[in-house]
Amino acid sequence: MAEIGLGIGTSHSPMLMQPAELWANHALNDQRNKELCFAPSGEILSFEEALERAHPGIADLCNYDIHKKQKENTDAAILKLAETYKNYKPDIAVMVGDDQDEMMFEDNMPAFLVYWGDTIKYYPRKPNPDASEAAKASAAGYPQTELEIPVQTDLARHIIEYMIDHEFDVSHSKYLRENPGGTVGHRYPSANGEIETTRVTAPRQFGLPHAWSFVVKRVMQENLIPIVPIWQNTCYPPNQPSSKRCFNFGQALRGAIESWGGGAGTKIAVMTSGGLSHFTVDEELDRTAIKGMVDGDADILMNLPRHRLHSAASETLNWVTISGALQHLKAEKIGYEPVYRTNAGSGGGWGMVQWT
Repeated sequence: MAEIGLGIGTSHSPMLMQPAELWANHALNDQRNKELCFAPSGEILSFEEALERAHPGIADLCNYDIHKKQKENTDAAILKLAETYKNYKPDIAVMVGDDQDEMMFEDNMPAFLVYWGDTIKYYPRKPNPDASEAAKASAAGYPQTELEIPVQTDLARHIIEYMIDHEFDVSHSKYLRENPGGTVGHRYPSANGEIETTRVTAPRQFGLPHAWSFVVKRVMQENLIPIVPIWQNTCYPPNQPSSKRCFNFGQALRGAIESWGGGAGTKIAVMTSGGLSHFTVDEELDRTAIKGMVDGDADILMNLPRHRLHSAASETLNWVTISGALQHLKAEKIGYEPVYRTNAGSGGGWGMVQWT
């Protein structure tokens, strides 16, 4: 049977591609952002309200010297993941990720989707000539050439059929739309009820989204092997799967991989990217999730509070899914940095974990 011998999870924030001296530039955008959800309530607060409630010690963490050290630490942690991946020499990478206004819109937003086309295209990001230095640095953190990445279609189809047989009604895709575009609704709780905004993305050339292409660049270092891309909707209500459903999906995913008839002796890596807390730092959520992974504690991972998983902090669910598939391996925290961009607590928790 096929063997899952490696798991990798990493954050993929644009800040991880930018030099530390640009991190503080995000502060102005944070002050203008009307969709910042703060722990522990998970509700939207204005920047001014968040500032009033924030611990005064946060101000001491928003400086270049700390950011520089955090950048060094996250770079070293991702390099460690890349070395582990290289040494394992997988034959296939099963990759779980989420889509953010890239290929999936509200004309069709599946909770789980398995792609089983022969290949999947990646197109380089091309910032406008007048884009900020931060935007240019972020784009440079993804592959710079067009790629046609092979897909292990037999395994992908087997996963689809196995999931259906085990009561997971997954969607499937054999090709991606050319020039995708559309709308998605951002829906967040507030003290005055749900706040909804709509983001419109004009049709444009696009391929493999950032959750996968970050891993292709930084972990796989563009040494391409067949992959199986699996989408899950983490960011957009109302059909986000719960943490329990994600963990159970991961358990079934392991069963699918290990029962694949075409894979005797095949070495599989199961990988994800995203999270952990995003736009606002939630160290309690991040450390709880990492503890669940490192301890192999399914109860922790299946009971992460939904109200703390708003905005892109919900990408933590990607990690929960692969944790379900990796319970037979030992998880090791390679790095975690709670990065504060403002003294209101905006920023994110950037984590790196490997299972061997």
